Amino acid sequence: MIGKTNELKQELGLGAVITNVLSISIGSGIFLLPALVYAILGHGSILAYIFCGIIFLCLGLCFGELSSRIPDTGGMYVYIERAFGPMAGFISNILYWFGVGVLACGALMNALADIAAGYFPIFEETPTRILFFAGIVALTAFLNIKGIRDSMVLIKILTWTKVIALMILVSIALTRIEIGNISWQGFPPFASVGEATLLLIFAFLGGELALASSGETKNASRNAPLGFLIGVILVVLGFSTIHLAAQGVLGESMLENPEAPLAELAKALFGEAGFILVLILSFIAVWSTLSSILTLQPRIIFAGAKDRLIPPVLAKIHPKYGTPYIAILFLAILNFAFAATGSFRYLLVLVTGASLVIYFGAVLSFLKLRWNSKSQRPGQFFVPAGNLLGVFTLILLAWVFFQLSKTELLAIGASIFVLAALFLLLEFLKKRKNQSSPPLKTL
Repeated sequence: MIGKTNELKQELGLGAVITNVLSISIGSGIFLLPALVYAILGHGSILAYIFCGIIFLCLGLCFGELSSRIPDTGGMYVYIERAFGPMAGFISNILYWFGVGVLACGALMNALADIAAGYFPIFEETPTRILFFAGIVALTAFLNIKGIRDSMVLIKILTWTKVIALMILVSIALTRIEIGNISWQGFPPFASVGEATLLLIFAFLGGELALASSGETKNASRNAPLGFLIGVILVVLGFSTIHLAAQGVLGESMLENPEAPLAELAKALFGEAGFILVLILSFIAVWSTLSSILTLQPRIIFAGAKDRLIPPVLAKIHPKYGTPYIAILFLAILNFAFAATGSFRYLLVLVTGASLVIYFGAVLSFLKLRWNSKSQRPGQFFVPAGNLLGVFTLILLAWVFFQLSKTELLAIGASIFVLAALFLLLEFLKKRKNQSSPPLKTL
């Protein structure tokens, strides 16, 4: 096992961690969720946000302590590998960058093209879409190879544009709320709350990817957990406020256009111009999320390659820029291929399940590392009553996990089985190769 990845340049601060959490979490989902959640829970929709917020605040505390305890590049993967060893590390590494990252990037790139096609029909044509995907991937890879700080310039511009625009929209909407639209009586069926919470979980997913760049974060033991927790709190508060604003102004009329409730909100406030502005904002939001994932995703592969669980060539660092350029180029090609061919569509069923499995593994790592090491380094973030929190978080995750469909559960189970078998095969071949190699002669 390789130690800290100090070869990478430490160029990120607290603001970059917060920005990446917001960038990834506030994506296309928030432009659809208010209507979808309202269709399930009606006036009591805020309950789903409360449940989801509790889950992610618990996760935030667990992941915050992990990132302070292990301030290395790799995020969730490196925590699982350090706690449970190579096989768990191999499975989590591939599930993370492929089962979540590549498939999500394929979906996001096509979502961008679909939004653009609403204004420019040429984006419906395959050659145009392929050129569009190539341009996005090439730009991100170029900035990423030059340095994560260069990538963060674009991410910050996109992220704070969408955040500020949403804040303005919500601030105005809150002054127009009708109390009757947000008041409710009686508790909705618990199964409905679970269904709506699972829907929200999909939108909240991904913010923890910001921790994958801990090896490039200054004072990572402090800035990584603090930035992540601040980001999670802002996301929870932001999503809840946006929903209340949309529900409070639109009420049941949200269901008339469930595919664009925020655009309908802007239209109600500003007329047709507001509708168009929110659709443009949705393009910026998706682009922001995509840019963060494309930038952070190679750090997971890099960490796995450093630990020699996947080909070590992927851990090569650029001699001038100090970035994992082979991992960046590899993923650029793979992301482009999946987006252009549409192959990601057949595997999208894995995304939520794979993310929840990674979360399970990370929370179990949180508990195991706590039990194995009672010592606390100076300045390390340490969660009070952390053991109780970890067990409570596992129960919450189990409840969410079993809201998945049988198809999703079977898909994630089959994926874990295949990856475990692949790891054992690779280990067997590695041992055979070592046994067949002639011993070195000593002088």
